[in-house]
Amino acid sequence: MASMAHSPKVAGQVTRHPALAMLRGALVAALVVGLNAAAVSAVAAGLKGLWGALLGMLMVIVFSGLGLFALHLSRHTSPQMQLAMAMASYTGRIAIFGGLLALAISSDSLAEHVNLTVLGIVAMVVVLGWMAGEMWAWSRLRVPIYDLDNEVNP
Repeated sequence: MASMAHSPKVAGQVTRHPALAMLRGALVAALVVGLNAAAVSAVAAGLKGLWGALLGMLMVIVFSGLGLFALHLSRHTSPQMQLAMAMASYTGRIAIFGGLLALAISSDSLAEHVNLTVLGIVAMVVVLGWMAGEMWAWSRLRVPIYDLDNEVNP
């Protein structure tokens, strides 16, 4: 019988990259919610609604994904540096997101091709889906409740 010691799915094994696991869970949920919202938007608001929904979904996925990826990159630093990285990432993403939304609202050429109301509504719905997927993934991680002295090797 083969040993399970080298299997990546050993019961009780600590999750080595929790931010990436949360990114996967959140991305799946956001895509499911976003694509369904895009289909509903296309039926309700036509092609402009479809483009608005896809743009809203893309903005949420990119900006939320960058936050989790930044946390993943800072995983080997001190907890203080991780917090600083998370806060800087969040502040920067919110500033850029707000700037892009302000440009979108004031852009006449974008308004000709994209339903901005649909963009806003779908962005909010996809954020909720993203957060639900992130929480679902977090609830299934194997994270020790104490500090390990050495990195876990599978």
